[in-house]
Amino acid sequence: MRTKNIIYFTLLFTSNTLFNQVCAQTKNAQIDLHVMDNDSISLRNVQIEFSPQLKYQTNTEGKLSVNLPLGNYQLKILSDTTEEYIQNLVINGNKKLPIVLQSKLINLEEAVFTAKEDKGLTSKSVINRQALMHLQPSSFSDLMELLPGGLSTDPYLIGTNVVALRENSGRPSNYSTSSLGVQFMVDDNIINSNSDFQKSLDSSLLLSAPEGRNTYQTGVDMRSISTNDIEKVEIIRGIPNASYGDLTSGLIKIERKNGNTPLQARLKVDGFSKQYYIGKGFRIKDNWSINSSFDILNAKVDPSDETSNYQRITASVRSKADFKIGENKLQWRTNLDFTGTLDQTKIDPDTGYDLVDKYRSYNRKIALANNFIFDLKKESFFNKIILNTAIQQGFNRIEQTKFVQYTGPRAISISTQAGENTGIYPALSFISDSYTDGKPLDLQTKLEFKGNKKIGQLKLEYDLGTDWRFSKNYGDGDVYDITQPPTTSMNTRPRAFKDIPGTQNLSVYGGNLLNYKINQHQFNLYTGYRLSTLLSVDSSYKIANKIFVEPRVNFQYSLPKINIGKNHLNIDVTTGYGEFYKQPTNLNLYPADQFRDYAQITYYHNDPQYRYINYMTYVTSLINKDLTAAKNIKKEVRIDFEYNKHQLSVTYYKENMKNGFRNVGYYNIHSYKKYDITAIDTNNWGPNGPDLSNVPYQDIKTFSSYTLTENGSATIKSGFEFQYNSPRIKAINTRFTLSGAWFKTKYYNTVPVRAIPSVSVGGNSGGFPYVGIYANDEGYKNSQMNYNLMIDTYITSLDLTFSASLQGILFTNNYRMGKIANPFAYMDLQGNIHPFLEEDKSDLYKQWLVRNTSATDYMSQKTSYNINMNLKVTKSIYKSIRASMFVNRLFNYNNPYTFNGVKVNPRNGMSPYFGMEINYNF
Repeated sequence: MRTKNIIYFTLLFTSNTLFNQVCAQTKNAQIDLHVMDNDSISLRNVQIEFSPQLKYQTNTEGKLSVNLPLGNYQLKILSDTTEEYIQNLVINGNKKLPIVLQSKLINLEEAVFTAKEDKGLTSKSVINRQALMHLQPSSFSDLMELLPGGLSTDPYLIGTNVVALRENSGRPSNYSTSSLGVQFMVDDNIINSNSDFQKSLDSSLLLSAPEGRNTYQTGVDMRSISTNDIEKVEIIRGIPNASYGDLTSGLIKIERKNGNTPLQARLKVDGFSKQYYIGKGFRIKDNWSINSSFDILNAKVDPSDETSNYQRITASVRSKADFKIGENKLQWRTNLDFTGTLDQTKIDPDTGYDLVDKYRSYNRKIALANNFIFDLKKESFFNKIILNTAIQQGFNRIEQTKFVQYTGPRAISISTQAGENTGIYPALSFISDSYTDGKPLDLQTKLEFKGNKKIGQLKLEYDLGTDWRFSKNYGDGDVYDITQPPTTSMNTRPRAFKDIPGTQNLSVYGGNLLNYKINQHQFNLYTGYRLSTLLSVDSSYKIANKIFVEPRVNFQYSLPKINIGKNHLNIDVTTGYGEFYKQPTNLNLYPADQFRDYAQITYYHNDPQYRYINYMTYVTSLINKDLTAAKNIKKEVRIDFEYNKHQLSVTYYKENMKNGFRNVGYYNIHSYKKYDITAIDTNNWGPNGPDLSNVPYQDIKTFSSYTLTENGSATIKSGFEFQYNSPRIKAINTRFTLSGAWFKTKYYNTVPVRAIPSVSVGGNSGGFPYVGIYANDEGYKNSQMNYNLMIDTYITSLDLTFSASLQGILFTNNYRMGKIANPFAYMDLQGNIHPFLEEDKSDLYKQWLVRNTSATDYMSQKTSYNINMNLKVTKSIYKSIRASMFVNRLFNYNNPYTFNGVKVNPRNGMSPYFGMEINYNF
């Protein structure tokens, strides 16, 4: 019996031990990972996570061995040099897993160093991070080189950089609506400039230095946008969908870096500027990351010139968090950004002038944005809700100091009301200090619902949304001592911007993308509508309570594949039509009044108590209540070919904007008295000046000019754009990209113009007695064809990128449309308008209304081709340091051409422009 018990317990113990060992073997498994990149290079010290909380690192051989309990895991692998890797992993036994990570840098076919034409429903250029790093830009302006028809230019950071899409360089004045109508968006939030009132009080200061720095009617100054944080840029030149509005020419969408990134530093130096940058992306939790960056730019017109410079400081903190609410996902993005710019000019000490005159313009902007993306169940009619909110507060200021010295006594009026008033004699010399203070506030809210359905072979993607924008300037406005103005010819008085009403732009929109595929035929059709209106505008304005309708249509047909040899030829045909409106800015709607002061008596006596000035002041409102939104109609047709990784895109476009904003001259009729100062008796002098009851005078009538903003400029664009991309030739790792464009742009006025001849006839004391009314002003028809051949080589083993570009202009043809010499009507000093007749050409006065025409009117100036060669090199050192350099115009040639029968030999051998930069990943 005892022996039986021993055997029983021995068997029980043995079976229990074996059972535990079996259970231990079934509950855990050996996982062996080998992590490599595209070139089968083992990646060491790579972070590996098995959800929920298990974290490891690969060894020096890129391997990891670990025992894990059986079950379901999410495998996540993070590396600075590769894309994030995520895989759902079921562990039910021992596994050996070789894992190949997609390198961010070393994919030959995906390595693109220029803008790539998108094959979607509209003409769009996409610029990725690789192209940005290779370009080595100083500001956003440099990116325009990458567009079809874009050419490299030396950075000019001492003046405003405005954007020009599908347009020749050298746009004439009064046609700035084209740049004003380009909308910039950063991380889906609009950069709004509608309350920009920063206009210099004295534009003649320092050789008209303020003129080239004004932005109040030209839109976004591209110098203020740093490129260091940009991940991707989309430049839509064609027809964007209905969710985008208050634009005419195009849309530029900027997407910045998000997520975990190493500590990065950049130093760039070229002939005009120095730039410093540091940035880092932090992964706080698996679902939360924060990115921060700081950037400084210091630019001069010349390295040896200390009198003019431009500075920019930007700082950014961006948060991205993902949450799960029940079965739905919520993404919350928060951006806090600061941008500060400084333009300044001062007197050169070597000129011998007193070191007083100076100009400073600084703009500081703080922006806070919160964007929410809420993903609902897929079966819901709307399965995505997007809410974007943003607030931008600017603190802008123009400060001017000017030493004023008169050669003799000068009189000025200080009245702020119309009517007769007494002026003053300011000091013969003084220092005039003035400033323009602006505090633009912009609020934005956009709510959008998106959904998609599939009905048989039909796929539908639709959206519905509303967009509200508020813009108002709370600044103190123009501030200066009216007794010491910067110039006696000023026709304004101080006014506070905070007294000017703000504007609200409300829009609703909806769109639908239909995709239908039958056999090998595929059709995509987008239709959308946008309705917009300006709120809070007085009912006396034409634009008040008016609803603007903007239809948008894009259609794409993908033909069946055509077999040619071993490969297929793919052809896509795309066409589009769209109408766009750009609302007037606040300065367009509420300009400052114009003051016109006429000296009736200017009596200067050696005894100050007998000095007297009497003025008649007229105040003219420059508000044009008939002003409405500028409208642009876009049409385009594009065809895309793809064969064996060869890609060709050709686009024909036409844009028609006939009511752009324009300053149009008008004339008032003013009357005043001109007293005979020799009849003034100082013995009849009272506390308010001389007794004028017995002083004879002459009644004078004269014309006074003023300007209104009207819808009077036409900008008609047409042309074609093209881009060809070859596959990367493996033997030499080289790709060829040929792009270019033919731009044809026509500029002319669509409202009559008024002018007075600059002649003196018959000794008329009030000036010339007639105003001519003419059908046209100077117009231009400019055409130009640009090309850019880029050859880039990418050597993966050295991580070396080398590119050479041959670019230039094939031809230009600039035609000056002549002015019509004869007026069709004229206005007299009684305000009556008369038709201009043939017999008026022999009248003593009216004959001078016939304008002189220039010999260059109706003359075409044609130039020949030129060639410029640019080089760029980028090399990574130990995977952490990237050194880059560029040389523009390493070689250049300008072919001679003939103008007006004379051979012109342009200058060749222009000086090259070069620079370099170093990027470091800590």
